[in-house]
Amino acid sequence: MKILLVRNSGFRGETNITGVYPPLGIAYLAAVLRNSGYQVKILDNQVLNLNRESLKKEIKKSSPDIVLLSSMTPLWPASLEAAKIAKEISPRIIVGSGGPHMAVYLRESLLSGLIDFGVYGEGENTIIDVLKQLENKNGLDEVKGCVFRKNGETIVNPPREEIENLDDIQFPAVDLLPHKRYFALLVDHPFMTMITSRGCLYKCKFCFQGYLGKYRFRSPENVVEEMDICVNKYGVREIIIFDETFAAEKERVIKICELIKKKRLRFKWDIRTRVDLLDRDLLESLKSAGCCRLHLGIESGNQEILNRMSKGINISQIDKKIRLASELGFELRGYFMLGYPGETSSTIFDTIKFARHLPLDWASFTVTIGLPGTEIYNNALKNQYFRADYWREYTKGNYLDSKPYFVPEGMKEKDLFELKKKAYWEFYSRPRIICNVLKSLNPVSLIKNSRAFIKFLPLAYNSITKF
Repeated sequence: MKILLVRNSGFRGETNITGVYPPLGIAYLAAVLRNSGYQVKILDNQVLNLNRESLKKEIKKSSPDIVLLSSMTPLWPASLEAAKIAKEISPRIIVGSGGPHMAVYLRESLLSGLIDFGVYGEGENTIIDVLKQLENKNGLDEVKGCVFRKNGETIVNPPREEIENLDDIQFPAVDLLPHKRYFALLVDHPFMTMITSRGCLYKCKFCFQGYLGKYRFRSPENVVEEMDICVNKYGVREIIIFDETFAAEKERVIKICELIKKKRLRFKWDIRTRVDLLDRDLLESLKSAGCCRLHLGIESGNQEILNRMSKGINISQIDKKIRLASELGFELRGYFMLGYPGETSSTIFDTIKFARHLPLDWASFTVTIGLPGTEIYNNALKNQYFRADYWREYTKGNYLDSKPYFVPEGMKEKDLFELKKKAYWEFYSRPRIICNVLKSLNPVSLIKNSRAFIKFLPLAYNSITKF
C-alpha cells in the first residue's frame, strides 16, 4: 500500500513571515508508516509552493492508495482542495486528515464528503490501526481516535490513550523531506525543527495546548540522540525547538545541555519557553551548550490583562528575567498580543511601552483572534460576543465577513490594526534596534538567508500595514 502525506499551502504563495519550517507531524507519521512496511512519500506544498495543476501532477505521479492530509484550521479550505484533487485523479484514492483542526471540528470536517476518515489526538498508533483495517477491508468502528462516515452518518469513535513514553516514538523521517529547501530568517542553514515534549502544564485562556493532553517529555538521552543525527548525518547547523515550554523541567534541560557538551556537538539552537521558568543556572547551562536564542511569550505589558489571560506571572518578574537573559548574551524575541478581551486603548499602550522598555532584539505584535478550542473563544460564543461560531461555519464552507477579533469597546477593527502598526513602528524605529537589525543582516547572513529575506520584506510590510 502506497501512502502520500501532504502538507498544504493556500495556492497563493502565502508564506509564514518568518519562513517555512519542516513539518514534524507528518514526518513522525511517515517514520511510523515506513517502519510498518508501507511505501511512504511526503509532499510538502508549503515549501514547494505548487499551483493546483502542479500539485495534481505530483499526486498523480505518486499513484497513492491513500492520501493523508495534515491540516491547520486556517488552511482547511486548501485541505479540501487537495482532497478534491485526489478524488479527481481517482475516486478509489482514500483520503484521510489529521492535525489540530480535527481535534475541534470532528463532524464538520467530514461534511464535504471529500474526507473519508479523520484522525484526532496523537496519530502514530491510530493511523496504523486504520490502515490495517482498510487493508483487511474491515470497518473502522473499533479504531480509537478515529472519525469516519458510515451510511451517511458521521461516526466519532472514543479517543485513544495518550502515548506515555515519548521515547518509544521513532524519530521523524527527515530523509523524506526536502530539508535543504526550508528557510527561515536569520537562522543558520541547513536547519531542522524538533519537538522534545507534548502538551503543556499551563492553562492560558488564549491557547488550546494546555487542554489537549497532559504534559509529557522525552528523556535527555533520546533528545540528544536525535540532535546528533541531525548534525552529523544531515549536516544541520541549527535546530529550532518548538516545544510550548521547553524549560518546564529544569533538571531535564540541564541534562540535555550536559550531554550536548559531552558529545561535543557543534550547532546553534533556540527554544520557546515561559519567562518565569528562566533562572541563572538554567540560562548558563543553555548558553554553554550552544543555545543562542529565546522565544518568549510575554503577551502584555498590563498586569490586569496578564491576569485575565491566566498567565500566572507579573510585570516585575518579566522585566527581571529578560534582563538577566540579555546580560548573558541571548538573542531575545518577545511575542505580544493586542486586543485581548477586556483591553482598552490604554492597556494596549501599556504593552507598546513595555515592549520598548525591555532589552528585546525582536518583537512580534499580533491582534488577538479567538482560536477554536480556546477558553476565550468558547466564552465569547457563550456570551454571544460573536454573531456566529466563526470557525465551525468556516469548516463547513460558510465564510463569514468578520473574523473573530476581540475589538475593545469604543474602537473599530481598523483602529486595532492601526495600533498594531504603531506598536511595530515604536519598537523598530529606535536607533538601537535599527543597529541590531543591520548587524544581523551582514553580507554573509544575507547571502546565507537570501531566500528567506526576499520573502520576508513584502510579507513583513503587509503584516504591519494591513488595514
